[in-house]
Amino acid sequence: MTAPRQGSTTLLGAEGARELIAFLTASGPVRTPWGGTAVIERAVQEGGPVHRLRLRRPDAPRPATEPARRTNVEQAPRTTTEPAPRTNAEQAPRTTTEPAPLPIAGPEPAARPTTEPASAEQAPPAAPHLLDRHVLRLAPAARPAPGGGPVPPLFPPATVVLTDRHTTLGARELHPDSTVLTPLQDESVETAVLRARPRHVRVLVDLSQEDPLAGPSERLLRLHDAVFRTAKACAELPDRPESFAVVVLGGIDASRVPHPCTGLFTGFVKSLALEWPASSVVAVVHDATELSAAETDAAAETLAAQMLPVVSFAGGTRLLWQAVPERGAVRASAAPNGYTVVAAGGGRGIGAELLTALARRDRPRLHVIGSTRLDSVTSEDARLTRKDFIRARSTGQDRLTVKEANAAFDRLSAAVEVQANLRALEDICGPDRVSYHVCDLHDRDAVDTVVGRITAAEADGVDLLLDIAGTNRAASVDQKSLDDFRTVRDLKVRSYANLKAAFGDRQPRRWCNFGSFVGFTGQTGETDYGAANDYFNTAALHSVSRGLREFTIGWTLWRDVGLGSTPIMRTFLAKSAQFTAMPTPEGIDHFLHELDQAEQSPVTVLFGEPERAAIEAAVPGYLEFCRTGPVPAVPAAATAPALPDFFVDDIVDRSTDGLTVVRTFNQERDAYLHDHVVNGYPTLPGTFVPELAAQAAMHLVPGRVPTVLEDIRLDSFLRVYRPGRDETKRITARLVSHGPTESVVDIEVTGDVLAPNGRLLVKDRRHFSARVRLRDEPVAAPRWDHWDDQGAEPMADPYHLPNPAVLLSGVFVSTGDTRTHPHGRRARYTPDRPGIERWFSGLVVPSVLLDGLARVSVLDRSDGDWTPLAVPRTIRRIDLYGGHTDATLAAAGTRVELYSLPSRLDLESEEDNRAVAVTAAGDVVLQIKDMTGVVLGHVNQSTGEYRERRRPAEEATS
Repeated sequence: MTAPRQGSTTLLGAEGARELIAFLTASGPVRTPWGGTAVIERAVQEGGPVHRLRLRRPDAPRPATEPARRTNVEQAPRTTTEPAPRTNAEQAPRTTTEPAPLPIAGPEPAARPTTEPASAEQAPPAAPHLLDRHVLRLAPAARPAPGGGPVPPLFPPATVVLTDRHTTLGARELHPDSTVLTPLQDESVETAVLRARPRHVRVLVDLSQEDPLAGPSERLLRLHDAVFRTAKACAELPDRPESFAVVVLGGIDASRVPHPCTGLFTGFVKSLALEWPASSVVAVVHDATELSAAETDAAAETLAAQMLPVVSFAGGTRLLWQAVPERGAVRASAAPNGYTVVAAGGGRGIGAELLTALARRDRPRLHVIGSTRLDSVTSEDARLTRKDFIRARSTGQDRLTVKEANAAFDRLSAAVEVQANLRALEDICGPDRVSYHVCDLHDRDAVDTVVGRITAAEADGVDLLLDIAGTNRAASVDQKSLDDFRTVRDLKVRSYANLKAAFGDRQPRRWCNFGSFVGFTGQTGETDYGAANDYFNTAALHSVSRGLREFTIGWTLWRDVGLGSTPIMRTFLAKSAQFTAMPTPEGIDHFLHELDQAEQSPVTVLFGEPERAAIEAAVPGYLEFCRTGPVPAVPAAATAPALPDFFVDDIVDRSTDGLTVVRTFNQERDAYLHDHVVNGYPTLPGTFVPELAAQAAMHLVPGRVPTVLEDIRLDSFLRVYRPGRDETKRITARLVSHGPTESVVDIEVTGDVLAPNGRLLVKDRRHFSARVRLRDEPVAAPRWDHWDDQGAEPMADPYHLPNPAVLLSGVFVSTGDTRTHPHGRRARYTPDRPGIERWFSGLVVPSVLLDGLARVSVLDRSDGDWTPLAVPRTIRRIDLYGGHTDATLAAAGTRVELYSLPSRLDLESEEDNRAVAVTAAGDVVLQIKDMTGVVLGHVNQSTGEYRERRRPAEEATS
C-alpha cells in the first residue's frame, strides 16, 4: 500500500469505514484541503499502481483544481446542512446573552470554510410551483347526522377529567368511577391515569381567564403538559380510551376570532387524532365561558364524524376550518435600503436561505437573533476536520468523551456556518447593516435586553419581524419524553410571547411567523410541533383582529435545506409520496410573494398534489368542503334595519349582484362643504368616500354593516363650483362575494364633466373607487396602549391656518392638542356636536373623525418650521370597530385620542403607515392603514406664511 498523497485520506478497514460514514453523514462543514472531497487510495501490492476513488459531498464546492464539466442537467441547488438534527433553526438556545451585538467577522481560518454561506443568487424556478397557497378561514358547517340513538352525556362512566380549575366543572355530579385530575395535584398525572384506566378522557380548558395579550400563563402551560402526560399514560394501557375530547371555553369570540392560546390545544388534538385512529379524538372550541352552555355541543361532537378534529362554536354557529386556494394580489416591494428587518433565528438553514434572498432583493437593515455563540470560533479549530477535532479533544488532561467531542464539533460547525452566512449578508447589504445578537429566546429578560438594543438603534422602529426559530423531535406520545415535548413547544411559544412583550408599544409594523403544514392538519409524532405551529395560527388571527399586520406561513418540508434535506428524510419522502419536497428556489418565491401581498391573510398554508391526495384519502370530502362552502341567502330587505340615505337620492338600476345610486350635490343642500375648501372651491373630503361607499353597499346587502374598506382610490375631487349648479354623481355597487360571515362589494363613484354652457365633455369620469367588506354586526374593538407624552412637541394644525390650498373651518375643525411624538404624531378628537347633529346624524362611518385622523399623519416639520398641506390619494385599508359614528361619539362625550406612526412619514412614498383613533378606555374606534397623498404646499408653524410647493407637480386629484 502506498503512502497517501498530501490532501487525501486513506480509508481502510474499520477505521476507514468510520471515517467514511462520518464524512458522508457529517452535519457540519467538512474541512479538507480538497474542499469537501475524500480520496480513497489502495495499492494491491507494495509499490504497485495506486487505485483512487474520489468522493465529493453534494453540498461541497467544486475544487479549484478540478475543471467544471458541461452538463445538460441543471445542477441541484447547493444544500446547507444543519449541525443539530431535526431543527429548522439553530441549536437549542442557551442561557447566555451578549452585552452588545457581536462583530460578524471572526477569526479567519487559513482557507475559507468549505461550507458555503446560504445560497446566493436564486434563479426563478424553471418549472411550475409544486405547492399552492391556501388561506385558512372558519366556515359554517352542519354537523353530520348521528347514527341513531340519544347523544350520550359529555361525562360518561369511567371518565378521567383533566382541568386546572375545579370551578370549571361547577356543581356537576360525575359518575362514581370517574376521576378529576389537576396538574397541581401532588400525585403524578401518570399514576392517577394508570390507576383509573379510563374509557374516556375529557380536558376542560378555560381561556376566559387568560390575558390574550400576555402569552400563555405558566398555569396554562402546566395544563398543556398534563394533557400530553395524560395521553402518554393512556398509551401504556392495554386499551386506549374510546374518546379523548378537549373542550376549550372562551376559545373563540362571537366575531369568530380565536383566543391566541387556542392553537396550543387544537394543534395537539390534530396530531393525536392521527396517532389514535381507533379513538374519537376531538377539540371543541366554544365562545361560551361556562361549561353548561357548551356541554351539549361538546357531547354531540364526540360521536360526530369529523373532518379535521377541531370544531368551533361562535354565536350559535358550528364552524370548521377551510383551506381555500387563493393566490393573493401583490403590491410593489419596499424600496432598497428602506426598511429594517429583525429575524429571530435565521443564522442557518431555511432562515438563512430566505434572508439571503431578501437581502439580494431589498438590501434592508438586518438584525439576526440567534443562540449560536461566535466568539468561541478560533482559526486553529476552524482548520480541523471532525476526526482531527475529536482526536485533539478526546486526549489530554481536560479530555472529552467521543460523544462530547462530537457535540462540540457540531457547535463549532454551527458557529462557522452562521459566521459565513452573516458575512455573506453583510457583503450584500453593506457595511454595518447586519447585526448579530446572541440571545436565549426562552429568557424574557435576555429578549428584553436585545430588543431594547435594537429599538434604541432603530429610531423609526422595526418594519418586519421574522419569527423563524423552531425545532422538531418527532415521536409518538408513547415514545416522546416530556422534556422533548416542552423543548419543541416552548421554542416557538415562549419565544413569540417574549418578543411580543419586549417590543411593547413599538411592535414591528409587520410580523411574519414561520409555521407549518403540520399546524393545519396535524401529523403522527408531532403533538408538540403541531401545538406550537397552530398556536402561531391562532395568535396571528387574534393579532389581525386588533389591527396589527401579522401573518403565519405554513411551510412544508424543504428539499434542499433543513430537516427535509437529510438522506433519511429524502428517502422517506420519496417512499411515502404524502409530502412535497419543496425546492429552495420555490420556497424563496413563496416567501417573497407572501411579503408582497397587498393585504396579508392572517394564516396561509402551502401544499401540493401529494398532500391533497393524502388529505382526501384520510378525510374524504374535506377538500370539496374547502372548495365550495355554504352560501346563505341575502337577508330580505323587509327584515333589515332602516338603511342610511344621506348620500342616496334614488336607486336607478338594481340586479341580484349590483345597483346604481344617484346623488346630487349643490352648495345649498350641502352647505357643510363651505367648511372644506380646496384650491378655493367647496370640496367633498376624500375621507367621506368611505361613507358614500358604505351606504351604497348597505343598500345592496341589507342587514349587514360595513367593517372594512379597502383599496380606496381618490382620482379626482368632487366639487360644487358655484351656487345654483348641481353636480349629479352615480355610485355603482357590484357584489363580489357573499358568504356566511362576510359580503364584499366594489364601489365606483362617477360623474359627467360639463362645460360652463352645459355641454358634455366627458361621460362618467371616475372620482373615487373602493371595496367594502360587510358583516352581520360590527367587529369588537381591539385594545391599544396609550403612549405617554414624554418627548411630545406641540404643533398647529396647518389646515386650520389661513391658506389658499386646503382650508378647514366649522364642523371640520375636529382636532386639538396636535403634536409630534417620538413614536409618531398625536392629537385629540374635538367634534363640533351641533354641526355634526345638523349635518351628519345619519352617517354610518365616523367620517369627521376619519378626516381628522388622516390629517394627523401630515404633522411634521421640513426645511426648518414648514409643515406640509397634503390631500389623500389612496388608502389601502380602513378598519371600523364597535359601530361608532360621529353622532354617537359626540353625544356620549367620548374622549378619543388620535395616533399616527411611524415617526418619519413621507405620504408621497408607498411606505407602510398607520393611524389609529382610540377611546380613553383603550378601545380602537377605527384604523387607517397605508395612506398615500400629494403635497400641495407648506405652512410655516411660526409665522403662518403659506408657500406653494417648490417643484411643479401634477395635482393628483384634479
